[in-house]
Amino acid sequence: MLCLSAGFISEHSDNISEATLNAINAAPVETYFLASLMMNIVNWLLGIVGLEHNPTIVTWTYTVVVFIVSFAIGYVAKWIILGGVRRLSRHWDNDLYRFLRQEMFFTKLCRIIPAIVFLIFIQFTLMSMHNRLADILTRITLLYVIYVTVMALSAFIGAVWANIDAKRNKKHLPLRGLVQLIRGIIWIIAIIIAVALLVNKSPASLLAGLGAFAAVLMLVFKDSILGLVAGVQLSENDSLHVGDWIKVNGTDANGTVIEVSLTAVKVLNWDKTTTMLPPYSLVSGSFTNYRSMQLSNTRRIQRTYMIDADSVVPLTPDMLEEFRSIQFMDNYITRKLAQKAAGKVEDVNNSEGLADGTIDTNLGLFRAYMRMWLDNNELIARGNDNTCFVSTLQQTGGGIPFQVYCFTDTSAWLPYEAIQDTVFEHLATMLSRFRLYTFEQPSGRDTIIDGYLSPGGKPENVFGIPYPFYNRDSKSPAGPESAPAPAGNDRPQ
Repeated sequence: MLCLSAGFISEHSDNISEATLNAINAAPVETYFLASLMMNIVNWLLGIVGLEHNPTIVTWTYTVVVFIVSFAIGYVAKWIILGGVRRLSRHWDNDLYRFLRQEMFFTKLCRIIPAIVFLIFIQFTLMSMHNRLADILTRITLLYVIYVTVMALSAFIGAVWANIDAKRNKKHLPLRGLVQLIRGIIWIIAIIIAVALLVNKSPASLLAGLGAFAAVLMLVFKDSILGLVAGVQLSENDSLHVGDWIKVNGTDANGTVIEVSLTAVKVLNWDKTTTMLPPYSLVSGSFTNYRSMQLSNTRRIQRTYMIDADSVVPLTPDMLEEFRSIQFMDNYITRKLAQKAAGKVEDVNNSEGLADGTIDTNLGLFRAYMRMWLDNNELIARGNDNTCFVSTLQQTGGGIPFQVYCFTDTSAWLPYEAIQDTVFEHLATMLSRFRLYTFEQPSGRDTIIDGYLSPGGKPENVFGIPYPFYNRDSKSPAGPESAPAPAGNDRPQ
């Protein structure tokens, strides 16, 4: 093949301009052979149509041929390299390699080959014939090389970060902002080099002149700079991880953190909406992080039940005997009566370990019952760090707030709600056993019942919906006509 090519070159050497030959002669032997071959092919093709002596057509035709050849060489090289990488993966298949393939690192890296081939052929031929055209094509190609190089480096950094995040970032620290910062620095350097290439100046001289634009750059990259500072502070203080449940005061953010970047913290709210927050707002302001609750696998219950103050009465001996039939109460009442007979009043921090409460009122006894019921409930967390108590708060116009404060043995949302429902459903059913009643605002039913009972209606007839009433035993209608007729002007017309 070399002999045939040499013969082809010698046969058509008369058609090659002297400037082209001088440029080719200055090149290495391998480049000389390829360039001479392509130039002779171009001249031979143009000679067929009689255009071999037109320098402009020869130059542009050669440029197109070089571009096509460069693209073909790049495609073949890409096919060979990617094939070798795939074969290598059979023996070297690890996480980093998989992330590199996901980021298409090898594909992006191969895109630089056609540009390099194009630069090689352009430099040693067109430079001697058309310096201006060669200079323009060289600059454009170098800009493409810079772009492809930055894309490949960005893909490599992304793959390395994904590998580190999957293996070593066990705390899920918000380090994505650092990766974005590195990528940003690479792009800034690439832009400076590209501008220096276009204006034909050194990058150092451009950097020296950037001081005048520092204020403008600070304004342009203000959010990125603040985001970087906030990301470092959040990582240093271990304040925020991906997957944390946070609630940010003054915003709608209340959900799980799904991404922390250089410019935004993305929160997936419980209503499936997404809230974007600048990272610096989490540092300059305040937010609640429920991570410690999730790690402890406990969750607090703190809810009040309004007790009608009129239902709170002193306990009599007969009532104490009645309440002994309730779970936990027999032993508790016996021991509290013994302490009272001995002159001990230990309603708080009882020396015998009895629950906080009293045997003086039905509400005090109910407090003791609820505390013992919670202590014996397997769904309620125990331990020094899991406070559990039952108390009454300051009375309001709506009654006496009866507060239950404890922690469940799980932090999962649905089980937590189920446990909380169980606690207060049990509380509601046990109130009447202690002759306690909840306080409720009067309703239409209360007004009708009051109007029925006031003229002498029988309470045992009050049952079911407000009207008509049904007798509990006979289930027969017991409307207003069954009640005694009102006297005087109260008689209905």
